[in-house]
Amino acid sequence: MKPIRIGLIGCGGISRAHARGYQSLSELFQVTATCDKEKANATERAQQLGATEIYTDYEVMLREAAIDAVDICLPHDLHANVSNAASEAGKHVIVEKPIAITLAEADSMIDAANKAGTILMVALNERYDPVHERIKQMIDEGTLGHILCIRIDHNQNVRLPEGHWIKSRARLGGGVLIGSGIHRVDLLRWFGGEVAQVANFQVYQPERMEGEVGVVMSVLFESGCIGEVTALWAVRKAPWYEGVWVYGTEGSVYRLNDLFWDSSDGYVKLDTPEADSFTEELRHFGQCILEHRQPLTSGEEARRSLEVVLAAYRSADTEEIVRLPI
Repeated sequence: MKPIRIGLIGCGGISRAHARGYQSLSELFQVTATCDKEKANATERAQQLGATEIYTDYEVMLREAAIDAVDICLPHDLHANVSNAASEAGKHVIVEKPIAITLAEADSMIDAANKAGTILMVALNERYDPVHERIKQMIDEGTLGHILCIRIDHNQNVRLPEGHWIKSRARLGGGVLIGSGIHRVDLLRWFGGEVAQVANFQVYQPERMEGEVGVVMSVLFESGCIGEVTALWAVRKAPWYEGVWVYGTEGSVYRLNDLFWDSSDGYVKLDTPEADSFTEELRHFGQCILEHRQPLTSGEEARRSLEVVLAAYRSADTEEIVRLPI
């Protein structure tokens, strides 16, 4: 089997995690081209990954580079245009989360891939974390009984230099909820099913960024289960980066660094395999290309998670509960 040839578009911060994945999957992928408006970034990533073609214009890359797929690690407001151009050029696409910043953009990306017959996957890597996979398995197998409540939180201290695109509410699409919280929203949906209603409260710290730095988002699932995402980009120190709690009629499971379950013998630690979620999401992307199947985090799935985030923003703006679909 020949490796899938990848063109990496956007060679800044998050591309480093993707590069780590490609280095671990050399039998599946070969990064042959890199692209960034800053040539130094594209050159650095090319040297790291052994790419021989370096570009500063993605349209030129799509015309000239010997690639089968692209990996888009760009600011949120650029996702739709670049993804659509790649699909129209017949390239498979993996794009960083969120899929886009509006539902119209997301729909255009899904339509472009469907028309081209290519794969569109969104890099919602949390679903590929073995701990989250184990929680999902326990829910699906009925180990926890009927799910009553799901809580997920996110703790970071985000400080950015002046002029950074994440500081712009328009470019990011909001603040912490669409920036990092969308990972937690996507997990909430994966664990609990589709969301029927959303209520959201936000706090701001203008010296950090234009968008919100903290949210508490509450949801009612179609199943009747309730849920909550708390996401903060203004936590000086926290004993954990992410917490997950799932409560059911037959027991509960929670993640605070490690994974614990309230078995008949009391709370016990569950052993899970160690794996890098970025590597595992790329492995899944490659398998979907080879097997011609839809990804777990397809464009359609990512759109549903984006819709919950946008409903939450509407709730914060109107001070009302918002019903889905919007």
